[in-house]
Amino acid sequence: MERKEKENKENENNLKEESKPKGTESDKKENKEDKVESKINIIKEELKEKKEKEEEKEVKEEKVEKEEKEEKDEKTEGEKEDPKEEKTENSINENVGIEVPVKSHVDEKLGLKNMIEDSFILSTVKTWDELGVKPEIHKGLLSMDFITPSKIQSTTFPLIMKEPRLNIVAQAKNGSGKTGAFGLGAISSVDENSKNIQVVVFAHTRELVKQIEEVLCKIAKFTKVKITALLSGESEPDEYGQIIVITPGHFDNCFLKRNKTLINNIKMMVLDEADFMLTNEVTSRVFDRAFKLFQKTKMKVQILFFSATFDVKCYKFIKRFYTNAYMIEMKKEELTLDNVSQMYEICKTPDDKVTFIEEYLKVSQGSQRVIIFANKRDYVFKLQQNLLKRGYKVFILMGGDMAFSNRDETIKKFSKGEIQILITTDLLSRGYDEKSVKLVINFDLPVKKARDGNIIPNYETYLHRIGRTGRFGTKGIGINLCCGKRDMEILKSIERYYKTKIEKMKSLDVLLEELKKFYLEES
Repeated sequence: MERKEKENKENENNLKEESKPKGTESDKKENKEDKVESKINIIKEELKEKKEKEEEKEVKEEKVEKEEKEEKDEKTEGEKEDPKEEKTENSINENVGIEVPVKSHVDEKLGLKNMIEDSFILSTVKTWDELGVKPEIHKGLLSMDFITPSKIQSTTFPLIMKEPRLNIVAQAKNGSGKTGAFGLGAISSVDENSKNIQVVVFAHTRELVKQIEEVLCKIAKFTKVKITALLSGESEPDEYGQIIVITPGHFDNCFLKRNKTLINNIKMMVLDEADFMLTNEVTSRVFDRAFKLFQKTKMKVQILFFSATFDVKCYKFIKRFYTNAYMIEMKKEELTLDNVSQMYEICKTPDDKVTFIEEYLKVSQGSQRVIIFANKRDYVFKLQQNLLKRGYKVFILMGGDMAFSNRDETIKKFSKGEIQILITTDLLSRGYDEKSVKLVINFDLPVKKARDGNIIPNYETYLHRIGRTGRFGTKGIGINLCCGKRDMEILKSIERYYKTKIEKMKSLDVLLEELKKFYLEES
C-alpha cells in the first residue's frame, strides 16, 4: 500500500514537472534579444546624459576660453564651414519664394520654440500693401520716406500680428529698422476706441525714450493713436497715451510701486535693446517683478524682445518666463555692418590718441558730425578738457552728475547739427539714431571684466558703437585707436569673433576723402 502511494506521489511530481513551460529556442532567442536591447537602451541613456553634460559645459564656457579655441583654429578659419552655424541660416524655397527659419543652436540648448516647428512660414514681401499695413499707418510711413519695408520689418510684422499672439525674440543689425518694426506692431495693435494704456515700450536711456517716441509719433501721425514719453524729472501728463515709452526704473516707480491699476489693460510690452536690460542687475529686477505680476494676475501680455545682440544669459532670463518665445536669430558674422568700413590707428601713448583727434579736427575743420566713445566718465571729461585747451569746441554727453536738462539740450543740438563733435560714454552706444553721423571713433576699445578678473573684449558693445554710423543702408567709418599690445590683441579678437576685417587706416587725407564721398552720394 505504502509502495503504491509512493509511486502515485512520484507520478504526480513528474506530471507537475512536465506541466512546467519549457523554454523553446525562440524563447531563448527573445530573452537574448531583450538583454541586448536593454544594454542598448542603457548605452543610449549614457550617451544622452553625456551629450547633455557637454552642452551644459559649452553654455557655461567663458568667452576667454572661446578666444583660445578661435586662436587655435585661426589658421584654418574660413576654409571650411561650421555645420553648427549652417543651422542658423535661413533656407529659401526657390519655387515659391518663401523664407523659412531653420532651427538654431540656441533653441536646442534652451528649449525656446522655433517657427518651423509649428510649420509657420514667412513670406518675403516687398511693399507695405503686401504686408497688410493699415492705410493710415502706410501714409505715415510714406511721409517718413519709408517707401518699402526692411527685412526685419517684413519678417516680424506678420509674426507680431499673428493670432494667437506670440512672444518674439528678434535680432537684427544696427540701423536695419528695428524701431519701425516693433513700432508698426505696437501701433497696429492699439484699440483706438480705448484710452487706456495698451502698449509699454522700454528703452534704457532717456535719450532713447525720446527718440523712440518721435519715431512712433511720425508713424502714427494719421491715426488716432497717442504716444507719450514718460521721463524722470518731468511732470506726469494729465492723460497717458495708449502707448507709453519709458525707462525700466521710471516704470517701476510710476506703476509697479505706485499704481498697478493703470497697467491692467496693457496687451503688449516691447523691450528695445533687450539684452542690455535683461542682463543689467538693476533693470532685470524690474522685468522680473513685471513678468511675475503678469503670471500671478493671468494677464495676457505679448512680449517683444528686440536687439542686435543676444547672449546665453539673456536667453536664460527669457526662458524663465516665456518658454514659448519664438526666435529670429542671425549668425555672428552677419551682424557686422557691411556698409561700415572698420579701421584702426596705432598710437604709441595715450597722449598720441588725443593728438590724433586734434589732427582730425584740424584737417576736417569740424565740418562733420562725429561720435567719440570713451570707456569711463572721467576719460570723457579729461578728453574734452584736453581738446578745449587746444582750442577745439567739443561737447560731452554722459550720465552721472550731468543734469537731465543739459543732456536733453546737448542731444537736441547734436541732432540739429549745432554740435559737430560729441564725446560720450556707452550711454549713446545703443539705439541712438542720427543718419548724418558718418564717423565713429573708439578712443578706448570696449572691454569688460571676466569672472576670473581678466580684461576681455566687450563684443556686443563694439558692435553697437560702430552701429551708430551706417544707418539704414548708408555708409560710415569706424576707427579704433590702439595703444600697446593689449589693444591690438583685443582688436584681433573682435575680428575673429565677428569674422570681419579691420584694416589699418591709410591717412587722415584718405579718411576725409572717403567721408566726403559718402556725403556726396547721399546729397
